[in-house]
Amino acid sequence: MSIRAKIIALFTVILVLSMGMSAALGASAASRAVESAVRDRAVEVARAVRSDLDLSRDLDPARAADRLAAALRQHRGIRSAELIIRKPGKDDVVRMQYGPNGPETTFGELDYSFPAQTNSEVVGDGDDRVVRVELPVKDSFSHPVAAIRLEASLSEAERLGRGQGRIFLASTALAAVLVFLAFTLILNRMLGRPLSELAGAVEGIESGALDAASVPATGRRDEIGTLARGLEAMLGRVRGFNRELQDRVEEATADLARTNRELGELNELLIEARRERSAQERLAALGQLSGTIAHELGNPLNAISGNVQLLARHPGCPADIREQLQVIEREVQRMTSIIRRFLDSARALVPKPEPVQLAALIDEALSLNVSAEARHRIDVRRDVPPDLGPASIDPSLVRHVLGNFISNAVDAMSAGGALTVRARRAGDQLALSVIDSGAGITAENRKHIFEPFFTTKDPGKGTGLGLAISREIASALRGHIEVESSPGAGATFTLLFPAPPSTAAPAARTHAPR
Repeated sequence: MSIRAKIIALFTVILVLSMGMSAALGASAASRAVESAVRDRAVEVARAVRSDLDLSRDLDPARAADRLAAALRQHRGIRSAELIIRKPGKDDVVRMQYGPNGPETTFGELDYSFPAQTNSEVVGDGDDRVVRVELPVKDSFSHPVAAIRLEASLSEAERLGRGQGRIFLASTALAAVLVFLAFTLILNRMLGRPLSELAGAVEGIESGALDAASVPATGRRDEIGTLARGLEAMLGRVRGFNRELQDRVEEATADLARTNRELGELNELLIEARRERSAQERLAALGQLSGTIAHELGNPLNAISGNVQLLARHPGCPADIREQLQVIEREVQRMTSIIRRFLDSARALVPKPEPVQLAALIDEALSLNVSAEARHRIDVRRDVPPDLGPASIDPSLVRHVLGNFISNAVDAMSAGGALTVRARRAGDQLALSVIDSGAGITAENRKHIFEPFFTTKDPGKGTGLGLAISREIASALRGHIEVESSPGAGATFTLLFPAPPSTAAPAARTHAPR
């Protein structure tokens, strides 16, 4: 909202409030004046009626009614009149009510308490408001012999007052509109137009057109002229500063362009050096990891494979034992294949999915990684929903990760506990979790558990490669591993990886241990 609009709005509010208050006060004063005039008029009428009546103690009600009617004919504005004549016992009452068909006279009796002096009051609500006057009639000894009670209606006077109030309000509103229009025109000429021109000049300066911008109203001798002259002087200084700044910017831009070219060349050299260093570090780490794995696992696997083959070929080997030896031989070959694929740093692990029953795969991982001795102290559970069905995954890679999780969980519960292996679908992903009730993992150790050669096990019981290899396998499966653990509350390792929709059950491999 512009300043002109704010000033006009403020003036309008002040004008409306002041005029409204004046109108309200005028109407209230007029109402009170009308009410006072009607009250005085009613008292005067009552006194005139009393002077016209010649009352005595032997005056009967009929004659009193005639005299009251004759007296009231000379006065208008009276709605009703009562003449109470004092009698022994009940007092006689002559009532004269002015209705649509003229005055109606009635007679009655009542016990009346005669007033000592003239009383007047306003009674009733709305259009029924009347001024009631009670005036005593006394004899020559100042004894009350009768009383006159008149009621004068205020409705007619109030209607006249409301009409005058509407006229006053209309004239006030017309005056307010005229004052408003005159004030708006004068304000627009003296303040609105110069300020609008100054605002337009400021907008032009703000948009950047400093050279084309001109400041109006500089010849005025008031505050607007002072502001315009100050703005013009400031605009001149800004133009000079901009020219100087532009020259310096052009010089700095040339220096910056030259520096950027040099930095670009240095950046290219730095990127190339980082690539070479990263390649060297990766080769060194893979070489160290390959040597360690080959040393730790290669020779024992070869020895196991040779001895298993010799046992299987022995003529005295029973058929059921030979089947178990074949299972061992297959697992040795599987581990050898995984090691070979992991050590081959030139090629990433390539999963080979096939339909697999997850329940059977988990049973196989449990049978291979939980010994009979461990089952005596650990409560082992498998939680696989019946409707999960088969899934197309690489069984050897997934079984390797599960085996590492299960082995770590068994080692973490040397004093016993509960081990749960759970499988579930989470949207378009498979989630395989291994939950133990062991000692848990500290926050500091959780930062390093996936680093090669980091282990919290005793020397000779772990190389620190299991979780590092598992993370590589998870990455090859386009998934990741989540860890939830706190000291004293056990640990949960979850392998999450995308899985296609379940395949048909007859095509799934069971991978059940033999």
